[in-house]
Amino acid sequence: MTASQAARVADLEGLQRRASSADSLARPALLALQEEAVAAKRAVDVVLARVAAEIARRSTRDDGREGLARREGFGSPQQLIATKSGASTGEADRLMTVGRVLADAEAPVGGSGAADEGARPRFEHLAAAVTGGDLSTEASALIARVLERLIAQGCESEQLRDLEGRVVRKAIGLPITKVRRLLAHAEAQVNPRELEAREAQLFEERFASLRDEPDGSVTLTARLDPASAAPVRAFLDGYVRRTFQERRDAVAAGAACGAAPQAGQLRADALTWLARHAQGCEAEHGGVKTTVVVRLGLEELRQGTGVAEVDGMAIPVSASTARRLAADAEVIPVVLGGAGEVLDWGRRKRLFTRDQRQALVERDGGCAKCHAPPDWCEAHHIRWWERDSGPTDLANGVLLCTRCHHDVHRDGWGIEVRDHKVWFTPPRSIDPARTPVLGGRARIQVDA
Repeated sequence: MTASQAARVADLEGLQRRASSADSLARPALLALQEEAVAAKRAVDVVLARVAAEIARRSTRDDGREGLARREGFGSPQQLIATKSGASTGEADRLMTVGRVLADAEAPVGGSGAADEGARPRFEHLAAAVTGGDLSTEASALIARVLERLIAQGCESEQLRDLEGRVVRKAIGLPITKVRRLLAHAEAQVNPRELEAREAQLFEERFASLRDEPDGSVTLTARLDPASAAPVRAFLDGYVRRTFQERRDAVAAGAACGAAPQAGQLRADALTWLARHAQGCEAEHGGVKTTVVVRLGLEELRQGTGVAEVDGMAIPVSASTARRLAADAEVIPVVLGGAGEVLDWGRRKRLFTRDQRQALVERDGGCAKCHAPPDWCEAHHIRWWERDSGPTDLANGVLLCTRCHHDVHRDGWGIEVRDHKVWFTPPRSIDPARTPVLGGRARIQVDA
């Protein structure tokens, strides 16, 4: 932690005083207070993590016959920490994990904490990000556990250190859901065989159940492996998207539509429609596109090795799973245009072609700004077609969901494609320096 950070978090009374009148703060002052409060919380979490790790160490048999936790009347150090803090045992476990990372990184070379890793401290990049206030304990614990799994799977130390540094840098500034996606992709890239084994286990554990409730409703519960879930997700998302689009069109035309349905209700309607169709409904498809797009390299498709991605799913799948999906779903290789498709249409066509859109999905992964799934997005001209005479080609295209598209135009975000990566420049109202921010797939993935 820098001296300026320490000075900010030391004045907790000042933070509390300013927060008590938060409703009167101007927007810049409110956002500055939020940043300082986050810094204070992370500084306190570092203290809690160090204490939790020491409680865990003293709760082993090495510290007496029973250990600290049992002597205090608790079955585990997690229970002791959770009870004293009023948190969950899961949060206590995360603090213990982060505390061990800090202890290992600060142990003397050749000492108990760093001896097994040679001359360099264990997880030094992660420890530096934690103590510097750049990462939350929740994100740090997730990263540490993935790195520990990779060590157990035999990942070489130099490869692991390099991966650790790149993952930590990418994780800074991401919400926890995107940190999970980042880690899932990185872990799958390092050890695709482990991913394949986990998918096989998930397939064996798949199930669906129906339970009659006292009020006459029926509760449907299901747990699916990625390959089984892909077509289900594609149909449900397509049904919801089509229904909402039809409603917007009807409202625009002046029709009375009544109360808007919720997405959960529409998914239930979609499942009902599927069951009726399977019983002999004569309708062919109900107007819903259900193509499952699987993304992998041509060699991975042929060989059955490596990892792949399924549009709309947060974590990658093994190449063998992708090959099984290929029997019933369209598979678009990573190298698009290899069969002669034209990807750059210039000004000859206004709308992006299907092949161009698939190439944009490969680059952006979905909404290039918020990372919403590809099915929620449309291809947009960065330089507008009419106003700027912008061409319909990949260098001038970007995938955006409806909300982000409106935000970009309303607030004045700049968009630029450099080296096949999308960069967003915020307006001065958000960042006076207008520092470009990496977007698209490159923002939440690392190549292992």
